[in-house]
Amino acid sequence: MIPYYVQNAFPNDDMRNSNIHIEHGCIEREKLNEKIISIIIEFMNDFCCEDSGHDIKITSYKDFCEKFWEIAEYKISGWYYVFNICYFEDKWIEWDIEKYQHQIYNEYLHTNM
Repeated sequence: MIPYYVQNAFPNDDMRNSNIHIEHGCIEREKLNEKIISIIIEFMNDFCCEDSGHDIKITSYKDFCEKFWEIAEYKISGWYYVFNICYFEDKWIEWDIEKYQHQIYNEYLHTNM
């Protein structure tokens, strides 16, 4: 079992609210990528859906990020991919979201068919 955390941007203009949401967990190493991708897709679904989100269509994970920041109207310095994810194996290692962006988008499409 290895620990991980997923931070996602949640920008707003209310100083009383946090601009970063953090989810902590622990999982077997071989299930880490699947778990992280499912967390990202759940957020994307909530944000993009017609019922509770913004009713937007996206063409890629990068397109999602661009539309997220456009709709949010507030940017957090140093954040582009909306998520910052790390896991621990002898030290904290950043999960390479850019490496998995096509898989994230393809699985997002699959959940929305």
